[in-house]
Amino acid sequence: MISRGYIAIRRFEFTNFEYGWIRYQFFFLWKDESIIKDESIKKWNEYRNNHSKSAFLASSYEEDGLLLFLKELLESDKADYWTPIEPDITIAIYPDSYFPFLKSHATIIYESEKLKREEEVRKKLKKEKGKLPDDEYTFIVFVDAYNFKEADAYYGQGFLLQMIVSRQDLEIFANDLEREYIEFKKIFNIDQWNEENA
Repeated sequence: MISRGYIAIRRFEFTNFEYGWIRYQFFFLWKDESIIKDESIKKWNEYRNNHSKSAFLASSYEEDGLLLFLKELLESDKADYWTPIEPDITIAIYPDSYFPFLKSHATIIYESEKLKREEEVRKKLKKEKGKLPDDEYTFIVFVDAYNFKEADAYYGQGFLLQMIVSRQDLEIFANDLEREYIEFKKIFNIDQWNEENA
């Protein structure tokens, strides 16, 4: 799970592997309750029907690209995004950058000396150490409208959820995902399938 306060994206769950496709499901939550009505989500075939209540679905071919994306982003610390071949979902992460990603219209009227000192100490620490556990990222998950009832094509528009998370949050999320992926690969013999079908 990746969360901040009440809002959360529940852990991306690896649910199935079939004909080279890794299947995921994921949820948007507020206070542990889904913020998307299950009745709004598309369920017109066996694949779309076979998921948990209020879950969105996504697929990746042969390998889990999300984990690789997270690791590379944490290493490079540069804004990037991941989307699978079938663009049901896009995850974009922006280090030290906050929506709406433009200069603020607000004007600082007063800033305490204590806050100024704390900011200077952090700047110095950042310069010395580089990456810090409390570095902040804007984490955006976009779900294409194709996932909703009666949508017949990918639209490039849809529903998104945005959070501010820390480096530590992302590292925990990536480590949890990696452990689950290792187990998932064993259960479905993914490495063997990929070798036999290369």
